[in-house]
Amino acid sequence: PTLGSAPHGPIQLRDGRLLFLGSATVDGERTMAAEESTDDGRSWQLIGSAPLPASMTHGLGEPHLVETENGRIVGMFRSGATDEEGRYLFQSESEDGGWSWTPVHRTAILGFPPHLICLADGELLVVYGRRVPPYGQRACISRDEGETWTSDDQIILAKAPNDDLGYPASAQLGDGSILTIYYQVDRAGEPTCLMGTKWRL
Repeated sequence: PTLGSAPHGPIQLRDGRLLFLGSATVDGERTMAAEESTDDGRSWQLIGSAPLPASMTHGLGEPHLVETENGRIVGMFRSGATDEEGRYLFQSESEDGGWSWTPVHRTAILGFPPHLICLADGELLVVYGRRVPPYGQRACISRDEGETWTSDDQIILAKAPNDDLGYPASAQLGDGSILTIYYQVDRAGEPTCLMGTKWRL
């Protein structure tokens, strides 16, 4: 068992460790807990947490993380707020393998929750659901290890008729293309279903 929970689970770092970033309660307080496993997931140890700014009155959840080519770890989170700010992704970074994290800060990416991967060329990809009009599945790229994202030039992976959608996850295939799987309604009036988009940058 782990302290935290997250829809996409842990990642394996280049040093062989598994690193998991999850929403957890530690010493009676909600936090984004970083846990590591050095035995392929048989046991987990709490090693750090992403600090919330004092001004943040809501919690975070449904995180995911990625390791960059240079070893930086970028974590992104869904906000628990219900106002407009709560529709944006928040982010924190670790330069020491998950032991310490920068204070959580809001990105300009409108959507949630995130799924992150590092592409073969070193660029970072985040995919997410957009639950405000125009609805659909979106993606952004970072070419500087998460410092900035192409939020002004989002990639539209799929359009959707309503906001019952999201939780995308991507994998880069051997030919360089990207497969992104998600759920949404295909046509208005139908139940939700699993769908996929195969695409290239």
